[in-house]
Amino acid sequence: MTRDTFFVQIEKETGKSLFAFTRSETGMMDYAGKVESADLSSMQVLESSRYFTPSWYTYLSQELLANITVYIPENVEDFDANQYSFLAHIGAILLAVEAKDALLIAELLHRRETVFSSFIPILLHVIKPVAAEALFAWVYGTFRGEENFPEIYKKNKPITLGETDTTAILFAAARDALQPEPEKESAKEMFIRYFKQKKSFEFTIGLVGSSCHPWVEGVSRIEALSDKAAWMHLVDNPLAAGKKHQELYASLKSTVQAEPYNPHDHNAISVSIDSVDSILKGIPGKCKAGYIRATGAEILRKARPNQFAYKSSLWRMGATPSFFENGIVVKIGI
Repeated sequence: MTRDTFFVQIEKETGKSLFAFTRSETGMMDYAGKVESADLSSMQVLESSRYFTPSWYTYLSQELLANITVYIPENVEDFDANQYSFLAHIGAILLAVEAKDALLIAELLHRRETVFSSFIPILLHVIKPVAAEALFAWVYGTFRGEENFPEIYKKNKPITLGETDTTAILFAAARDALQPEPEKESAKEMFIRYFKQKKSFEFTIGLVGSSCHPWVEGVSRIEALSDKAAWMHLVDNPLAAGKKHQELYASLKSTVQAEPYNPHDHNAISVSIDSVDSILKGIPGKCKAGYIRATGAEILRKARPNQFAYKSSLWRMGATPSFFENGIVVKIGI
């Protein structure tokens, strides 16, 4: 029997989404899914823990700009720290799932592994719709997720409560979609089959090699100008420079396409983005911003050998000194 109901609300410019979680008399929490509406007037209101520190990012897609609020009953009892922490952090996962930011889901799990480890069944259900793409982006799009995946894939066993390994969690959530058969095919072959069978898909993935390409030089210059403009407008209009800054990146077009002629890797998939330098000079044009990591590119090319161009958009960029490696994130779709 349900004793308490909690709500997580995600509010964006385009509207609000409300998700419900219930707790039984024995203290077990469960996910009740997305709900149309609820009476929140008598509930305590908590601000959700941020899934990011805003200063970490140079640019964020509008789909990720949201206020996340947690509603708990006014006279809630026996609300332990683990449940509190889970509700305070799950909103970011829900937002990433709705936005189909597969890579962000993996990053959040990696960052908050101890928060979610006690709620594995709920977590698997929440991330299941995009778990396969999240696993792909994490294992084959970064340099962090592949290390232990071969062993996890080979064992192909269910995970238990308390699991903290990001790759294992994503694989467990994606198992129904991927239908792994390690005795018949490799992990790469499994993903090739998965993407070959999908009529359409989209996911986010980070770029590699960006620091070796000219696009980042223009970004560095515009960032210096942006910082200067922000200080100039700090008193009279503190948000003006920042808004223009985000609008500029949102306007940039990207091209993701295969390079079968590439002498180093005939499966290479490159990413080019409108050059900020060219825009400032009034001479629009794209320049190379990086590549999809080789293993991920190989899977995509073998799954769709006749696909040479992919739908894409610049999705987000980090702002740390090393953000050019796996810090430029694009959304790709077919």
